[in-house]
Amino acid sequence: MAEEKKKTEDAGKLSPDNVLTAKMLGGFSLQYQNREIVLDRNTLSKTTQLLQILLLAGKEGVAKTSLIDALYGRDDSVENKNGSLNNTIFRMRKQLKAAGLPESNFVVIKSGMCYWDERIPVSVDALEFSEKARQARLADTLEEQLRDCVAACRMYTGEFLPSMIGEDWVSVRNAACREQYFYCMNEACRELMSRERYEELVELAHAAAEIYPFEEWQEWEIDGLIALARFKEAMEVYERTTKKTLDEFGLAPSPEMLKRFRIMGERMSQAAGAIDDIRHRLVEKEKKRGAYFCTFPSFVDIYHVFSRIMERKGISVFIMLCTLKNQKNQVCGDEMGKDREVSHQLSEAIRISLRSGDFYTRYNYSQYLIMLSEIQQENCSVVSHRIDQNFQKMEETTGYYIDFYVASIAEICEEEKPKPEKKFKEKKNMWK
Repeated sequence: MAEEKKKTEDAGKLSPDNVLTAKMLGGFSLQYQNREIVLDRNTLSKTTQLLQILLLAGKEGVAKTSLIDALYGRDDSVENKNGSLNNTIFRMRKQLKAAGLPESNFVVIKSGMCYWDERIPVSVDALEFSEKARQARLADTLEEQLRDCVAACRMYTGEFLPSMIGEDWVSVRNAACREQYFYCMNEACRELMSRERYEELVELAHAAAEIYPFEEWQEWEIDGLIALARFKEAMEVYERTTKKTLDEFGLAPSPEMLKRFRIMGERMSQAAGAIDDIRHRLVEKEKKRGAYFCTFPSFVDIYHVFSRIMERKGISVFIMLCTLKNQKNQVCGDEMGKDREVSHQLSEAIRISLRSGDFYTRYNYSQYLIMLSEIQQENCSVVSHRIDQNFQKMEETTGYYIDFYVASIAEICEEEKPKPEKKFKEKKNMWK
């Protein structure tokens, strides 16, 4: 029974829950039996570094002299470095035991070499990544190389122990991991693009750009998005990247990024997918009751359209010019003083006095143009009277009045000599 019990316990030790999992890419953490292990609150402590080096050394182990050099090489204040290492090993054993790991010496020392106790199996993401990257370099076929490169890239979740980059041994391994990652990324991106596996390309390139925002992985991400006709997303990546580069280094977009910008511009103008963006731009953002205000160039375009509609369908369209004047019968022209405020109030009076199908624009601060469609000439005076009433109700309008001039589009379009104007008297809404 005792022997059977021992076999059961040994089998249990090999289960995933009984593996000490060490994460060293993108940060440092330990996990055992689905719970986090905290060895030392100070991630730069000698005990933490000792554990990290031992786990990375694996079955090959690490020489005691190498441990001393890594942990105390630059510390001249430590006189007995061998004794300090022994003390650090003692503290680490005590901390690991207190953390709840199985009974063990944790460190096995033989002939000047230090090894992690293999009775506690370990999984180290940095080692697994490096092994997968090594397999990618040795692959016999492109298919195998691509498979291993993609797997390695997905395993690389960040730089090796980034918070400890000041330690020499960390810096050396960090550079090695980075070189492996860049190799796998370049090979994977190139092959995924040629095989038209664009979704995977975008996924890998986006992850790489998150880790290394200034290494131009965004170019591959943009290429993948363009190939997928996701032009809006590609443009967002471009804008985000160029802004970050400008903010951090004051640099303009690279020629390669500008090349992609031009491609996106050309494709977006042609793509059916751009209809969503077009629809968004066509929606009136601020829908107000009354007439629609537009810029003068837009008013001119609308005028041209209505001119053509009038010719084809015979509808009546009139243009009304409203000129703001003061009590001295002068056209208001002070764009920075009270005249400007009164001009804004005239604009509001026009908006609330007209129908939602009417258009108006500001020609200058003293004059507004209105387009009235499907209205009879005699009803233009009704419109002007309504505008005048609403204007006089506004604040700060005392001493100001509006001069109205009306002409049909037909009259304006005539090439022959203009007919006598129809207009209002300046202070009374009466036709001459």
